[in-house]
Amino acid sequence: MTETAELVPVRPPTTSPLTGRAAWALLAAVLGVSVAVFGVLAAVLLWVPGGREHGLTLVALSLPLHALAVLATLHAGLRRAGTGWRALGFQRPTAGLLHLLWQVPSLVVVVLLVQVLVFAVLGLEPPAEDEGIDQLARDVGPVTVLALLVGIVVLAPIWEEAVFRGVVQGGLRRRWPVWAAVPVTAACFAAVHGIPVLLPYLFTMGVGLAVLREVHRTLWASVLAHATVNALASGALLSALL
Repeated sequence: MTETAELVPVRPPTTSPLTGRAAWALLAAVLGVSVAVFGVLAAVLLWVPGGREHGLTLVALSLPLHALAVLATLHAGLRRAGTGWRALGFQRPTAGLLHLLWQVPSLVVVVLLVQVLVFAVLGLEPPAEDEGIDQLARDVGPVTVLALLVGIVVLAPIWEEAVFRGVVQGGLRRRWPVWAAVPVTAACFAAVHGIPVLLPYLFTMGVGLAVLREVHRTLWASVLAHATVNALASGALLSALL
């Protein structure tokens, strides 16, 4: 009986290794870093001569810098708490992630349908090209494109999944059942992005990412899904600008 039990693989937990106090402290530190980085960006855009003319490039460069600062903050916080990235949820990927080949397209279709429905209900139309788009296009160069792709497609999915699906969802799962933790985490994820018309889209995406984290028991599943969605959105944005 014992030998049979030893052959059954133990599924890693989806709870955070951080205590409530450590989690709140880490989230506060991440918020502080974000306010500092984007506060400096806002100051440069408002008060530095020529800042507005190169606004898109400055914003693009700030994204990977912000992501690296957040990741460094997370690393320091995890070490101080006596734990690490693997315990937070970055378990070694398994062959089960191959299911993402159908799960991610399904998620993309669902979130797009939700946003189309929102536009239809509110009587809105997707923004058309105008002089503002033309002005932004003049500011797009190789450095801007590279910074956008690294910041949005590569780094943002890692730190956002570590924060929302690792710290927040993992913390809620220490006391709450999955059916309660998932929507609350998704609501936090949507609210932090601060774009009212996209809240249904972001909430649906947050639910999908949270479910993937629970199903696959590793944050790499939600990171890969998140990166795919961001890549598609970035591709659409760059195609409009270039």
